[in-house]
Amino acid sequence: MVLGTTLLGLGPPPKTSIWAVPGSVISIGSDVTVFCRTPPGVTHVRLTHYVLNGKWFDRAPQGVQEVFEFSLQNMTHTSAGTYHCDYTKEGEWSQNSDHLELVVTGVYKIKPSLTIDSRPKGSSERKMTLLCHTHHSFDIFILCRGGNASLPRNCSHQDHNTFLISPVSPGHKRMYICFGSYKRNSYLWSLPSDPLVLSTTESSTSDYRLENCIRLFMAVILLLGLGALLLDAWKSRKEPMGPLESPKLKA
Repeated sequence: MVLGTTLLGLGPPPKTSIWAVPGSVISIGSDVTVFCRTPPGVTHVRLTHYVLNGKWFDRAPQGVQEVFEFSLQNMTHTSAGTYHCDYTKEGEWSQNSDHLELVVTGVYKIKPSLTIDSRPKGSSERKMTLLCHTHHSFDIFILCRGGNASLPRNCSHQDHNTFLISPVSPGHKRMYICFGSYKRNSYLWSLPSDPLVLSTTESSTSDYRLENCIRLFMAVILLLGLGALLLDAWKSRKEPMGPLESPKLKA
């Protein structure tokens, strides 16, 4: 008698992997394809969308198939949210895959502005603050590096609109865009801001280093001058006083 893996205590089949192309952040009206990779020999694959009453898409393998595609067209606010894959093999359902969070941008027709809020002198070697400004009452702000929001690792989220960023390497450029959203609908974002390009030239970095060298040189001269004055004062105190002249007596 052959027992299923569940009866043997080995648990359900392993979970599948899931990803999206071109990425998990999609502009409204665009298309996205979700991929689910399974072990060989599955009999049924399902992509589930976590919404009220649930929504899912089913696929049956065509021959020996391990990667399954689910095309989601004309993304809207109802398409955003959390997705996962699972499958059946030998009559058992697998574990759910990790969650895939699909974000739709442009749902709120508000365009923030992204500016430099503060740039310390010598910003090539020190951090600066960026401001994602909008007159709308968003309570989440998203800053994406590289002008590309499609990859979650490129973006940071916070509940205030100022972002402290690391310095730009000399001779390099870095691009940022920002969005606004709400905590109650964090998968729905505003329009993107215009890109903000930060750059630091080699010459500006050299000028800053030259200024530092001049300051250091002046400080050394000042210390040397102060040391010379102190040494002169110390020597004056150590010199012996000459013999006192006896007063002359009048005849």
